[in-house]
Amino acid sequence: MDSKALDYEIGIVKAVKQYLVSIEGLPSARVHDVVVRDDGARALVSSLRHDAVEVMMLDQSDVAPGQTFVLKPQVSELYFGPQLLGRVVNALCDPVDGKGALPPKNTRLVLDQGAGVVAERALVTEQLETGYAMTDTVLPIGKGQRQLLMGPVQSGVEVFAVNVVKQQAAVGTVCIYVLVGKQPAYIERVARELVASDGGMHSVVIACGAYDGTPQNTIAPAVGVSLAEYFARTGSHVLLVLDDLYTHAKYIREVSLHEGQLPGRESYPGDIFYRQAQLIERAGSFQNAGTITMLPMLQTNMEGYADLITTNIMGTTDGHLAFSTSLYAQGMFPSIVDDESVTRVGRHTQSVVQKQLSTAIVTALSHAREQERVSQFGSELIGAAADVVRTGSILRVLLRQQVADRLDWHVTAALLALPFTTLATEKDAEFFSIHRSAIVEALQTDAACKKVVAQVEHAKDLVAFLEAAETIVPNIESICHS
Repeated sequence: MDSKALDYEIGIVKAVKQYLVSIEGLPSARVHDVVVRDDGARALVSSLRHDAVEVMMLDQSDVAPGQTFVLKPQVSELYFGPQLLGRVVNALCDPVDGKGALPPKNTRLVLDQGAGVVAERALVTEQLETGYAMTDTVLPIGKGQRQLLMGPVQSGVEVFAVNVVKQQAAVGTVCIYVLVGKQPAYIERVARELVASDGGMHSVVIACGAYDGTPQNTIAPAVGVSLAEYFARTGSHVLLVLDDLYTHAKYIREVSLHEGQLPGRESYPGDIFYRQAQLIERAGSFQNAGTITMLPMLQTNMEGYADLITTNIMGTTDGHLAFSTSLYAQGMFPSIVDDESVTRVGRHTQSVVQKQLSTAIVTALSHAREQERVSQFGSELIGAAADVVRTGSILRVLLRQQVADRLDWHVTAALLALPFTTLATEKDAEFFSIHRSAIVEALQTDAACKKVVAQVEHAKDLVAFLEAAETIVPNIESICHS
């Protein structure tokens, strides 16, 4: 017998159902192995039956009974390397941006990779700067954190994610944006923004549209996580956005129903939580390596967050940011509902002043909402109650930014501390709305203000910082009235 015949196994197509193919043979096949047809068309083993191997076609190609597939161990299906930076590729790392070919494939497709042992993890100690006051001061994100972004379509959640990627890519963070099941116009817009930005050469877009078929959309998030791990092993800080896991879950449900698996809650397979949680838990901060900050997204058409996928992912991540369609329509950006959002890790990365200021802001906004509800019953707010509502209104104005209006976190912290100084005495939200730009410019350029801003990181506590901030109130008053 020819020794080459022992190098691989051959299977014969038994039946075809859309992208699912039943193959007879391949006795050594395991779930997530890749089999290849003689013309190069690839398929992924999705399940094993007593009489056949079930595979789903990764390449869009017609399959007929009687055709043969081979199982070759240690075959490379992907390319991972620095040449991916600045490129748009599909879930198999094949370029789709027309910028030429990539080097030969050098990486196996591994979809069941574990998260590693706890001893390899490190504390999350460094903040991921977004440029927005809400997420740099009130609801911070740490490098290595898994922070869920969720909200209805047209809530600004995807605009926020894209701009955080642009902010981080511009400072050298490796950014990977995974698009699952999106329309061509959406993919083109996101890819153009990211690749053409200042940090374009630090970004990779893995683009899977609805036209790419269910199999590629099913594996796209796992490929994104594997690519993030590749760069993290080189010591890089990595930001990974998965847009979005709600659509990804629908593709997993479609595959399981086609395979005849018993449906569970909401017709999702029983292991849907395990499959998505396994991806999310692979992010983190690592010993002797870099970090992977993951921002999984959920875009839904509902304001409620009690469905299966949302609750599962909320339970797996380190916090969530809830975005609102109504706030976005009112011009609020980021359109985050502060009392429905939480960060469980991010505050560990903040200075003492930031932590205490964040608590003060959250408390002030909560008290303002309570008093505003009281006023809806016709009660007139006077004295301390009116001051509480006024402070809340001022904070909302200062938390509102333009999409491109990204600020250093030291400046945003100093800005948000001003409503707790005498600058806010007998002034309303309109004053701060009119003079916000002038105040920000003063904090960035005025010599005395810059000295106070620098103390955000080193002041003993918020009280000490507010005492320092009082010294620049006359400067800011003068600038606002000039």
